[in-house]
Amino acid sequence: LGFASIGVAHAQHSVRVATEIERVENPLLAPVNPGGATVIRISPSYVFETESDRIRSRFSMAAVLERSSNTQLLANRNYPSLGYTWGYTWPTASLELRASLAEAATRNTELRDFGRVTVDSRERTLAAGATWNKELTERTRLTVGLENHRVSYDSALLQDYREQELTTRLSWEATERATYFVEPGYARLTPSGLSPESTLNRWLVGATGQLTPEWSLTAFAGQARTGSARKVSNNVGGLRLGYAEGRLTSELELARDMEPVGTIAAYARTETMRARVAYQLTESATVTASMARSRTVGTSGGIGSV
Repeated sequence: LGFASIGVAHAQHSVRVATEIERVENPLLAPVNPGGATVIRISPSYVFETESDRIRSRFSMAAVLERSSNTQLLANRNYPSLGYTWGYTWPTASLELRASLAEAATRNTELRDFGRVTVDSRERTLAAGATWNKELTERTRLTVGLENHRVSYDSALLQDYREQELTTRLSWEATERATYFVEPGYARLTPSGLSPESTLNRWLVGATGQLTPEWSLTAFAGQARTGSARKVSNNVGGLRLGYAEGRLTSELELARDMEPVGTIAAYARTETMRARVAYQLTESATVTASMARSRTVGTSGGIGSV
């Protein structure tokens, strides 16, 4: 396949600034509550997008500026992020290349993903990836994805690592309302220290469908096998139920999966439940309420809720 010439590109700029005030009690989940802190969070972002006949690109630049009322518990921090995506489309195929650099607080990412907090430190993720989509027939599609992540921390309690992942997905559109898919994948995690390398082999089968004009459902199940000094097999799966009518939207998600954990620099089983309800007041204002509950199985820690 070749890259054909393109016409004039159309460009679009957008700027967004979000402000949030958060009150956090016992932010590190200590056995004895040391008190709390009020965090003022300002999140500016800028996006520049271009699109032509076959090529599209997106550049994003953002930051999260946090100021704490109690720096002994939560430090003042600034978290920048950069991202770039380039895509090319053929009549029956498409290619997407992307790269990003993002920083975040482990107090937020660990509690959200794993249900526990090891330390309040900085997490830096450098990522690069590519996705290839190909229409095999009118109703069958093949997707192949490659991802490379480098994750580092500014704390000795967490171990830096590199993860490389290959995913494939074969989907079949049975009807206008139902699609079935098979998704095998392989990942390798390499710690920066002396810890052994870990591998993850995973396969999933599932379906996504429109139950009614308002309700949608995605469900999948499979098995994941980790390989390192100790080989472990786990059943994985998930369910996502969505509702949309008028200005009201809601979503419920349940999932069990294998994810990389910085404290052990290896894969561990995670269990999450997320719920979200949103109501659009006007074209530019939406009220949203969300809840998340997560835990990690096989590592120290408990159950975290947000």
